[in-house]
Amino acid sequence: MDIRFCTESDFDQDIELIKKHKIGVEFQEFYDPFIKNLAKTLKHQKEMSTKIKHKSLHAPFWDLNPGTKMPGLRKETMKMYNFAYKCAKELGCDSIVVHNGYYPGTYGYAGWVRRTTAFWQEFFADKDNSITIMIENQFEKDSELIKMVIDSVNDKRLKVNLDIGHANCNSDMSVYNWIKTLGKRIDYMHLHNNHGKDSGDEHLDITNGTIDIKKVIKLVKQHCPKAILAIESPKNAEQSIELLKKLTK
Repeated sequence: MDIRFCTESDFDQDIELIKKHKIGVEFQEFYDPFIKNLAKTLKHQKEMSTKIKHKSLHAPFWDLNPGTKMPGLRKETMKMYNFAYKCAKELGCDSIVVHNGYYPGTYGYAGWVRRTTAFWQEFFADKDNSITIMIENQFEKDSELIKMVIDSVNDKRLKVNLDIGHANCNSDMSVYNWIKTLGKRIDYMHLHNNHGKDSGDEHLDITNGTIDIKKVIKLVKQHCPKAILAIESPKNAEQSIELLKKLTK
């Protein structure tokens, strides 16, 4: 399986760990669209990752909403996703992670799906097939809305990034049922752990929490065996990488 590590703390340190274990990278620094010295950062990260085969990038997510009714916010969301696309192209990434942007109770599903479908159709209109957009769950109570969006857009360039930590602490559906219900729509996963709704989004290492990582990987092999697995916690990073490599053999 394609295993990646998210560069969340010290980029140079993280990239050396990635090279050591011969895995892929998810560049997370670009979630901040106002990053200082953008050109310098892009140049440095490109040079440091030239020998890494599999790369992805996390897009900005602050206040962004592809299903909004507000024209100005929709325009800004499109701008930020195009910013991420440009950075991903420069770095040679094959995928971009974006947040779904939905907060429960703010919009009905039907209108959200209609507007979000139109948003993604516009976004993809001038894009090639080299990059897949991975929609990440955050506050959703279950998998239904993301499933509806993926099926409505019906474009191979739009898939699901299942964040198991978010599902565990924010949703009413178990992580395991998220995997079962979304199935092959899942093309990417963020792996980190926490202690459920009372703990919040702790971003602990994959063995420290109430999620059974062994069960997760078993279900991945059954329902979405081609999914990219990205470790999204800097805690006990090396141990997490080694365990994940063992579990995915």
